[in-house]
Amino acid sequence: MARISRTASTASGSDRISPSSASRRNSGQEVERMDGPPTSVGLRQPPENRPHLKSAWEPAVCTCGEPHHTFGGRPGGIAVGPDGAVFVSSPSSGRIWRIDARDVSGGVVLPGVAPVDEHGMTPRSPAGLAVDERGTLAVADSTGHRVWAIAPTGACTIVAGSTYGHRDGPAGEAQFRYPSDVAIGPDGTWYVADTGNHCIRAISPGGIVTTLAGSIYGHADGSGPDARFREPSSLDVGDDGSCYVADTGNNSVRRVTPDGVATTLAGMAPGGDADGTGAEVGLRWPTGIAASHDGGVWVADHGNGTLRRIDSHGRSTTVLRCAGRHWPVAVAVAAGGAVTAADVLDEELRPGTCLVALRAGR
Repeated sequence: MARISRTASTASGSDRISPSSASRRNSGQEVERMDGPPTSVGLRQPPENRPHLKSAWEPAVCTCGEPHHTFGGRPGGIAVGPDGAVFVSSPSSGRIWRIDARDVSGGVVLPGVAPVDEHGMTPRSPAGLAVDERGTLAVADSTGHRVWAIAPTGACTIVAGSTYGHRDGPAGEAQFRYPSDVAIGPDGTWYVADTGNHCIRAISPGGIVTTLAGSIYGHADGSGPDARFREPSSLDVGDDGSCYVADTGNNSVRRVTPDGVATTLAGMAPGGDADGTGAEVGLRWPTGIAASHDGGVWVADHGNGTLRRIDSHGRSTTVLRCAGRHWPVAVAVAAGGAVTAADVLDEELRPGTCLVALRAGR
């Protein structure tokens, strides 16, 4: 997941748009749920024995933001628009929600819209999101094996992808396998976490899909096909143009340069729950990542119920530990530094997605 600034691209013929510049980011905390169908939730300032904030972030971390939103199910992705609106996808329902940050009641502006293109097609299971400065959404359609763009008017087009598989080439002929996230680089290249193919793909502004890094299932640093990932599920592009990847199955955070060289920034298999530097960092099933302007990343460490911040040297700090059975899934950072996360409640308690907000101090 990523920061605001991502632009649309082209797929094939009239259904293709050409990627231009943009960006997005992603994060988590406890909320008070209210009864009923999709509704607003009230965020509350956590007491000391609730979500635990610590380290250099403690004085400034974050006051809770405006009330946000809940809906039944599990979030797929989250993004923050240039006007502060929060977008969150629901893969199981095929819907995308837009929550207007200016509406303190947490009102939903687009009430769970399932977009449809001119041919009657729609994203089957919208997962990772990005939004550009014009409000155009980039959407990774996991079970549809495609990447979409959705204009502020609601018009949607296929950017790349056709059928299930792995194939590079023109966007309309390319194949993905369960893509989970999308991010947009400063040069207009779209990057895709191709989860089922265990690799990172790139869609050029001209609509050509290539495999940037990765090939077969595993863990290895290296260049291009020599790199190995295990079900990478989220990514974002930093100011240096590198992709930062939540390599979920390897319990690690990876960095991939624009020329396809992959290195491990933090974490390693089999995972754990610990701060530290590099391989000392213990992550458990990281599912969301967002790059910040200082070269660090925010990580939704789903299995540990934490939000971690990892700096450019691989040093980890646990910024938030969710109280109770809350599990952060995705995280996004707005241009001003505000961090927003989507978190899911344990199904044994009550299935539902909670959006929470933190105000970063730097």
